[in-house]
Amino acid sequence: MSESFALAAFLARWSAGIRHDLAASDSETLPLSALLALADAEDQRRWDALDLGYADPRGAPWLREAIARRHAGLTADDVLCCAGAQEAAACLMGALLTPDDHAVVVLPLYQPSEQAVTARCAATGVPLADDGAWTLDLDRLAAALRPNTKLVLANFPNSPTGASLPRAALDALVALCRRRGLWLVIDEVYRETDMAPPPAVVEVYERGISVDGLSKGFGLPGLRVGWIACRDRALLARTLAVKSGLSSCLSSASEVLAHVALRNSEPILARTREIGRRNRARLDALLARHGALLAPDGGHNLAFAFPRYRGGDADVFAADLARSRGLLILPAALWRSPLGPLPVDHLRISLGHARVASALEVLDSHLATLLIESRTRPAPCPV
Repeated sequence: MSESFALAAFLARWSAGIRHDLAASDSETLPLSALLALADAEDQRRWDALDLGYADPRGAPWLREAIARRHAGLTADDVLCCAGAQEAAACLMGALLTPDDHAVVVLPLYQPSEQAVTARCAATGVPLADDGAWTLDLDRLAAALRPNTKLVLANFPNSPTGASLPRAALDALVALCRRRGLWLVIDEVYRETDMAPPPAVVEVYERGISVDGLSKGFGLPGLRVGWIACRDRALLARTLAVKSGLSSCLSSASEVLAHVALRNSEPILARTREIGRRNRARLDALLARHGALLAPDGGHNLAFAFPRYRGGDADVFAADLARSRGLLILPAALWRSPLGPLPVDHLRISLGHARVASALEVLDSHLATLLIESRTRPAPCPV
């Protein structure tokens, strides 16, 4: 029986009374009018003549070509569009895995992606090391491989830790997978919010598969546009067959808007990154003021941070913030996995939205109150 989706349950429990949000993982979005204002004549013509019938199940050729241009050496036929990156990951696992297979899952990982693996075959988890940099131990990963291991699944840049995979580590991971003939699937939805991301895995490995979308760095989750980039077209065909049982095609309106966004990636991403940089500076200043309760983050992702909470139980702290301040923040326990141990004394803090500035002020005030209370609390009576 599958584990319940802990993050969704937490949001359902607390969201109704929330006034300040530090739980989001996406970037500041654009209103429809602002996105359409960026359309060139060709996309404006597509929008004006929009046909709301069924679209190409693979995604419109011109949309897939725009996605392919983001990767060296790819064409439209190396891309399959899906209704969000999560559908892409689930369909890919359905096309790749059988009950006789084994997979290695790098933890932490978005729970539905993990369950897309464990629902189909045996899996071994390899947690990132809680060493300040959230390092991937390649020796430990190699030791987890079995004769029937078919793939390695990871999320880099990683949520919730913010860890990126340095180029040398990516090359070493690719070399390991190449020696064993393994598929290497990396959820790369946070590449555009990382300050210095490595190349996409599809660019450096013939069995590398990049899963991505417009929800995070582009701040366009409402479009529900994700994709798989893969050099094995037979695998893409099998994945399309799985996808046909879930969604027949993307929204044709979303296809046009996604194309506008991709053609204007430079100004859109410059805007979202600047918001993230400002909020990262605000958070770093807050962490410096409240070092007794929150450790320096050391991260370099502009969508979120993941500092250690030093004040006790992070779950209790998050619940108290939601209850007393109407402030939503995510405790690390929401990424617990039956595949391996993960630290639960961290908090994921959103950085991608303009509203983060005021939410951080509320967090700052709450931490200051806790510090005052700790200083004025009577000492325990001697026995």
